[in-house]
Amino acid sequence: MLAQELLEGVYKLAKDPSTSDWMRWRYSTRLFASLGDLWLARGDYAKAREFCDHCLDIATRTQSKKNLVKGWRLKGEIALERRHWDAAENAFRQALATAQAIGNPTQLWKSHLALGRLYTDTKKPELAGREIRSAQEVIDRTKRSLRNPGLRASLESTPMIQRIYDLRAR
Repeated sequence: MLAQELLEGVYKLAKDPSTSDWMRWRYSTRLFASLGDLWLARGDYAKAREFCDHCLDIATRTQSKKNLVKGWRLKGEIALERRHWDAAENAFRQALATAQAIGNPTQLWKSHLALGRLYTDTKKPELAGREIRSAQEVIDRTKRSLRNPGLRASLESTPMIQRIYDLRAR
């Protein structure tokens, strides 16, 4: 409940007319992506899509490429849950292309993983394996670039990273 209360508080702040327009877009796009994720997890695709559209609208207007990746990936996740395979693939490909253009490691591996999930669900194991390998390669490059052993260990132990290594081992 705390996460939802926090998101609702930030949402009110984003809508507050006294908040600077210049900064509002920065947290609004992240907020809308997070709210979209929340509603997707709850199975409310209409609300998830509404927040996804808000995220993509602001990210497009402000040319916020990292948030465009988040919005496109969320759009793909919604389509994936609804089993709209072509729409999911198109959205994930858009997310991946934008992530590659900006070179953001987190957005890259998450986009590769999303495509891997799509290909797993659509019974395309070779494509799924390729995308999961690509996600792991991004993570491995990131790990090699970390000089601090504690940061490297922290990255390796996160559940999402462990999931990629588990998927790869299968």
